[in-house]
Formats: sequence, C-alpha cells, structure tokens
Amino acid sequence: MLHDEQNEAIIDRLYEAATIPEKWGGRGVLETLAHLCDCTDGAIMSVRDHTLAGWTANENAFPKLVVYLRDNWLAKNPYVQSAERLRRFSQPRFVLDTEVMSAREMEESHYYQNFMRPYGMYWHAGTNIMSPNGDTVKFSVHRSFDAGPLDPSLVDRLTWLRPHIARACTLTARLRFAQLHAAVEVLKSVGLPSAALRDGRLVLANSLFEELVPDVAKDRRSRLTFQQASADKRWASILDKPVAFRNGTFPIASTDECPMIIVHVLPVAGAGRDIFPVADSLMIFASSETSQKIAPEILLSLFDFTPAEVSITNSILSGASLEEIARARRVSIDTVRVQLKSIFAKTGTHRQTELVKLLGGVASASNIIDRVPSDDRRSH
Repeated sequence: MLHDEQNEAIIDRLYEAATIPEKWGGRGVLETLAHLCDCTDGAIMSVRDHTLAGWTANENAFPKLVVYLRDNWLAKNPYVQSAERLRRFSQPRFVLDTEVMSAREMEESHYYQNFMRPYGMYWHAGTNIMSPNGDTVKFSVHRSFDAGPLDPSLVDRLTWLRPHIARACTLTARLRFAQLHAAVEVLKSVGLPSAALRDGRLVLANSLFEELVPDVAKDRRSRLTFQQASADKRWASILDKPVAFRNGTFPIASTDECPMIIVHVLPVAGAGRDIFPVADSLMIFASSETSQKIAPEILLSLFDFTPAEVSITNSILSGASLEEIARARRVSIDTVRVQLKSIFAKTGTHRQTELVKLLGGVASASNIIDRVPSDDRRSH
C-alpha cells in the first residue's frame, strides 16, 4: 500500500479537482493515477444512454481521445456493447481488461487492433461510477501493447483510492447543482421565472417558473415543451445547436390568462467543458412588464466573465463603439477585439447584434446597434 504521505497528497489532489475540474486533465490527477500503476494514459468519460456527455484526459491521452471521439470509437467499444462486460466494470473496484476479455478476444477485436493498439492504449484497468446526475462515469488508465498487461498489485492502489474518486465526482456534481440553484434563485429575486436544463430536459426551476407549468410549458420525459406550437418549434431549433451555442430569444404570444412572455435561452457558463455535466442551458421568462428589469449584471454573472469583459459588455450595451471603448480603457482596439471574441465564445454569440439581443432582452437594441460604426459590425 502507498505510504501515508503519498495517500494524503493524492487524496488532497482529488478533492481539489472536485472543486476545480481543470485539475483532472493535463498533468493533473489523471496523470498521477496513471503513473501509480505504471501507465502512460488516464481518461474520464461521462456517458448517458451510450452517448458521451463529458470527458477529459491527461496530457498524453488527450489527443488520442480527440481521435477516439471524432471517429466514434465509443460505439465500437466491446465493453459498452456487452451488458455483462459493463456489469463487471461496475464492481466497486478497478477491473483489469484481462478479467473481462481474454487475450485472444483482444487479438481478434477490431476495436483493439485498429484503435487501442496503434494509439498505445492497449492494456488498461477501469471502473464505472454512478454520478448523482444519472451519468455513468468511466475512469480508466492505459499503456501500450509492448508494455504488457498491468500488474494487479499496482491496480489495487487505484481500488484503494476509488471511494475518494467517487466522492470527488459526487462533490463536483453537487457544487455545480448548487451554483445553478443560486442562479435561478437570484433571478427569482427580481421577479423572473427561470430554470436550468440539460439536453432540453428540466433539471431544476425556481417557484415562479414552476407556476407556469403545465399551462405555458410542460415538463416531459423527452424534453421541456411549450403549449404554443410556434414557441416549441423555436425551442427545438435551439436544441439542435451544439451545447456551447444554445442561446436564443423567442416570444410566447399573450392569451386571456397570460400576457406575452419573452423566453431567453442562455448557455450555462463552461457547460461545454464539464466532465460531469449537470445542465447546459438556462431559461429565463420575461413578461412585457418585467423584461426591462433584466439587469445585464445578473446575466453576466452566469458567464464566468472577467472584470474587463463585464466592463466591455456594459459599454457595448450602452451604445459605445469599439474605438470609444478602447480609448476609455486606454488599450488598443485589437485588445478590445480579442476580449470581445472571448465574450462571444462565453455567450454563444457571433456578433455584437446577437450579444445585445441576448443580454438586452426585448428592449429595443436598434438604437444601440446603429451607433456602432459599420466597419466594426463587419469585423465581428
């Protein structure tokens, strides 16, 4: 067994990664776990219904996983295709590949001979952990064919650490859930019904949003739907976008019982990078009476903006041109443009008009946009 000091150091790193997910990949925790059993590669994949939800890997494995996902090797994985093999990897320990597939089966496997062996990930040990959000989180460490099968006694080190790995996963999911809960409650405090969603399905909502279910929207198993066909069609088109770009604004026409509602859909900050995703979208309802109350500061708090990005966005919403912003901040216009590109990336927008529409709600953006010189609009 590992020395106490080594144990404590690794456990500390696990719980640090739970609060700072970037610490799993690169030269972080996965690298340490791989090296514990003389492996070169370490990876995490979060899977729901045989579909990848999130992932990361250590520095050596990262480019290999990019190819793995690009060429859809997950669908060809013999462990995923077999319920019995999945069951074996769901034991409360790290399981060796040789416990689940024979050496001959590996030699005859298209998956092993065309991906695992050429990319130096042939021999491995792994475990499945159920996340609180319903995903199956797959941890694995790998090494090349030439290095030979893993030593079971070394893999026992990972099994000893497995309870801490599982708790770190749980902590990450719960912290993310708490952040989302705080966001929808802040919006409730200014009278805005809001909810967090994942793949269109409701994850959590404030009480103001719940009051509009099922008359305005319905919480279905497949996804949240809207009673009005035109609104539901627009919502479906937003869900067709990649996770990081799921944003948009659309109306729900007024009825005798309910005034017109404007629906704002925002990508949750960092959702595209989440290893253990909880939600990918935030939905905010604003009536014609409350839409003017959507303070940019409230929306900006959802996007992980830097102070400089907050300042630039507020200036754009106030009608300033990029030249005016650069002069006021005493920086070059190129610096402002770089920061603006970061703002676009975080909000899932591509140009200033989209940014103003997203953050400005139904308030007229035409006067703001008209004041931005045309050459700035073309450049972005």
